[in-house]
Amino acid sequence: MNKSKLFLISLLGGVLLSLAWLDLLFAPVMLVAFVPFLVVEEYLSRNLPEKKPTTRKFFLYCYLPLLIWNFTTTYWVAYSTPLAIALPFVQAALMSLVMQAAHYCKRSFAPNKEWGNIFFALFFLAFEYLHLHWDINFPWLNLGNSFSKYPCLVQWYEYTGVAGGTLWIWLCNMAVFELVCCFVFEKKKSLGRRHRNMHLALATAVVLVPCTISLIRWFTFNEEDNKSVQVVVVQPNLDPYSDQYDFSPRQVCDRVIELARQKADSKTDYIVCPESCLQDYAWEHNLEASPSISYLREFENQYPKAEIIAGMSSRRLLPYGVKTKAARSFADNPYMFYESCNIAVKIDRDTIEPQSNLRHKSVLTPFVEKMPFKSVLGFLGDLALDLGGTVGTLGSDPEAVVFASEGKPKTAVAICYESTDGQYIGEFVAKGAELIFIITNDGWWKDTPGHRQHAAFASLRAIETRRPIARSANTGISCFVSPKGEQSEQTAYWQQAVIKQELVPQKALTFYVRHGDYIYRASAFFAVMFFLLSFVISKLRKADKLKIQPK
Repeated sequence: MNKSKLFLISLLGGVLLSLAWLDLLFAPVMLVAFVPFLVVEEYLSRNLPEKKPTTRKFFLYCYLPLLIWNFTTTYWVAYSTPLAIALPFVQAALMSLVMQAAHYCKRSFAPNKEWGNIFFALFFLAFEYLHLHWDINFPWLNLGNSFSKYPCLVQWYEYTGVAGGTLWIWLCNMAVFELVCCFVFEKKKSLGRRHRNMHLALATAVVLVPCTISLIRWFTFNEEDNKSVQVVVVQPNLDPYSDQYDFSPRQVCDRVIELARQKADSKTDYIVCPESCLQDYAWEHNLEASPSISYLREFENQYPKAEIIAGMSSRRLLPYGVKTKAARSFADNPYMFYESCNIAVKIDRDTIEPQSNLRHKSVLTPFVEKMPFKSVLGFLGDLALDLGGTVGTLGSDPEAVVFASEGKPKTAVAICYESTDGQYIGEFVAKGAELIFIITNDGWWKDTPGHRQHAAFASLRAIETRRPIARSANTGISCFVSPKGEQSEQTAYWQQAVIKQELVPQKALTFYVRHGDYIYRASAFFAVMFFLLSFVISKLRKADKLKIQPK
């Protein structure tokens, strides 16, 4: 094959990846989307086995297809911050480096061996783990997320989390690739029909066995028979680019109350409102002074059982002289500092206690709610988008905070971007949360695939934790999610809406909640170990060649 053919094959990979993520409707395409990349890698390895530039060539063959995938899938992020224009280019480069590193290790440990492609799964899993924990955390395109609109096929996420989905996708691609090799590469062609049938059977099993197990679990899963609670979800539909500045806090509350009143009754346990719903930029040590909270409490008192969950921006006063990464100084006192925060607050009939009735968003959006590598990139802060009055690095909680009230189940409230991190949501459940509320404002992305993808991810969080979820989005999509990941009562985008449903709290802990991202952790460890060993092997081989060269 010439360079043009190799390039076209790699481009096919980018097209397949983009198709699979097109509103996540064609997710099964992911099971073969990396096959073109493996074909290109195999050809380079077989035809240029001794040439060192092979790894660099593979990077170049990967970059443009991966850029196409990243751009078509996440272009909408640029609506929220101009800095996101660079995101697809950076993401594609990082993914190409991952593919290059896997190729490098394969050439060191398993040249021309079938099992060598496992390095691609290993390094991609390590990369996804990194994307959950470093400053530029962007787990959006973690491969396992692609099946979020097919919860019936990934019920086993309760054991593996999203990492299990990524591993499955790579195993399927590897199995299909070996089948393709039987028709593409001469060495494999010569092995005959029996060999091809064996690879056909293997590919079929790798694809269908997990699906079959999942479908059995889907049809046989039963919720715990606990006392249900009634949840009302409000979607006020405020334009984040205009309404939050044009409307007074009282007007916003009036809209929320008007909508909630349509569904709330004497049996209502929770009224869930979206992120940044309350417009008071209040001090946390005196939230009772917030007019919005006082006004909503008056409304809440009409319903004997109800508690209101809502998002708002706040300011948290720091002890004198204490300065954190998110600290902001007072103009008249350089030794007094405070933090701006994005919080969820539980409004009940008692005084709001900051220790138990509010929590701070802790999985922060890079370049919007935190400045990654601030010492180096701090100058870019002026380009961040104002998300409701809290620009720059925000204050956060050191650990997950669960809401608890006497006579009610413990609840977790995930704020927007936090719902992309399965292990973080699992921490709430491990602390006793029996219900999950997701509050978000997806209007920053306008009517793009972004808000639909984000809503779909809630299904994965439900499966991983086996908890029912109520999702309140400012502009949509609001919905309820069963512990099986099945969504219901989905609201339309960019409309005022209110929905109500009975949810059954769940108490049992899944294997994933108990053990977290163990697949990611193991993969990261072995990826680093194999890469270092490959480097050592490469140096030793180079030294041996120098020794045997004639003088």
